[in-house]
Amino acid sequence: MSLYRTWRPRSFAELVGQDSVVRTLRTALASGKIAHAYLFSGPRGCGKTSAAKILARCIECAAGPTPDPDNTCDNCRAITAGTALDVIEIDAASNRGIDEIRALRESVKFAPASMRAKVFIIDEAHMLTREGANAFLKTLEEPPAHAIFVLATTAPEALPPTILSRCQRYAFRRIPVPVMIERMREIAAAEGIAIDDGALGALAYRADGGLRDALTMLEQAASFAGSAPIDATTVEAAFGTTGRVYARALVAGILAGDASAALRTIDEASGAGVEMSGLIRAAVGEYRNLLVARLDPDLLSADLAADDAARLCEAAASTPQPRVVRGLRLLGDALAAGRTSGNARLELETAVLRLVVQGEDPSLEALATRVTLLEQGAPQRVAPAPKPASAQPPKASAQPPKTAAAPPEPPKPATRGENALPSLQQLRSLWDQIRLRAYERNVPLKGPLSRATVDAFEDGLVTIGLVDDVSESFVLGKLADIEAALADVVGIPLRVKLHSTPLAGRVRTASGAKSAHRAAPSGNSEPSGGESDLLAYARHRLLGESSGPETE
Repeated sequence: MSLYRTWRPRSFAELVGQDSVVRTLRTALASGKIAHAYLFSGPRGCGKTSAAKILARCIECAAGPTPDPDNTCDNCRAITAGTALDVIEIDAASNRGIDEIRALRESVKFAPASMRAKVFIIDEAHMLTREGANAFLKTLEEPPAHAIFVLATTAPEALPPTILSRCQRYAFRRIPVPVMIERMREIAAAEGIAIDDGALGALAYRADGGLRDALTMLEQAASFAGSAPIDATTVEAAFGTTGRVYARALVAGILAGDASAALRTIDEASGAGVEMSGLIRAAVGEYRNLLVARLDPDLLSADLAADDAARLCEAAASTPQPRVVRGLRLLGDALAAGRTSGNARLELETAVLRLVVQGEDPSLEALATRVTLLEQGAPQRVAPAPKPASAQPPKASAQPPKTAAAPPEPPKPATRGENALPSLQQLRSLWDQIRLRAYERNVPLKGPLSRATVDAFEDGLVTIGLVDDVSESFVLGKLADIEAALADVVGIPLRVKLHSTPLAGRVRTASGAKSAHRAAPSGNSEPSGGESDLLAYARHRLLGESSGPETE
């Protein structure tokens, strides 16, 4: 028999992780205030059906109703074995229609055969059809005195409000990771399974709050290991490496400022078949735990094993809060952008590089983070300048310095500063990011900007081409949102100008027709058409180059 069936709770004292539910039910049973209908809702494997069977034994026990059934009387043994005629378990997933509910209504009318009451346990109650739920409603509202209903479901919102209003509702929670680890340790010791805490934690994380899933995986891991002890490596070999393991290594590389290690982790995760959007979500979870560790470490106790919580608290102590918040923001943006672009890996790698080389990010967000860190006195990571291959040691000066004045200022770098204007090519390469920021500020912009292009840039004025006059008139009233999106991504304020060119006109331009977006060949006022014009147009559209004056 499977471990989860062998170790199914037989009393409320054995039902772990649901203290509030157990307390309320025990109090009601002790006072004799038993309702005619209960609704147990919560995630899978958290003890809903087990609690329903325990409640049935509490009601039907020869010493009952009692909060502590003896599990030795004939009634308790029959319920445990599943042979009790007066405790009926119904799977609503396969008995969901009106005919099955009519049969249930007829069964409810008859008195119990040998027990105190008739208990109907309806599992997966949300699977009832609309007709079946309506047929069940009258019976649930006014059942005979001897009938008690217990509905169990993972989706209570799918049930009609009329049914919900007639039940006492009990919300079951995901079982905390430390509670699952302790329960699995007890069961493993009783079953003679040698397993360490690292493996128990790995199983608990995979179970995602469901003890039944955890016990199933424990049994599978024991079969995989044979007589050998089970550790975290054994669990990974049996079930594969999860995105959470890679996310932990990825965030560690980011916090250490090691871009190479972070990118290598992404490559290894991709090679192992980890879905990139899942990896991003796991990395967001790691940053969320870092933020929680900075604000209230006690909140981590339900979600993490003790050693993982201690590790995150140590990392959070050396990571300034603005850097954690920026990591959450950039990874969240990468997750959203990955859905739009279809290339989640590229979006993740871009976000990682922006986090590691924060000092080279020209966006206003990065600048604000750097200013905040400076105000807080946090240390700043500066990328070391590469040494030239042919560098020679400076020759000693033959004459001593004339004065003790400050050393001369170093020459200004040739690269563009944060306040310098970008090029047209750079604006075009950033256009997807600019559009996403604009969508965040004004969702209706998604339609007209989806086919818009950056056509020109001069003296701080960005010309954006739209496909028709309707789109132009719509976007005209929302220029402030586009300019704000430009400032967020580029790092400096820029002005926006609109013009419309129908898609048909753009096609004719590519085939040699006269257009305001095509650069004419050098020395001619009119394009001559042919391959040279097509290449000139392609350079103009893709690289921002021009081979001659633009024609009107």
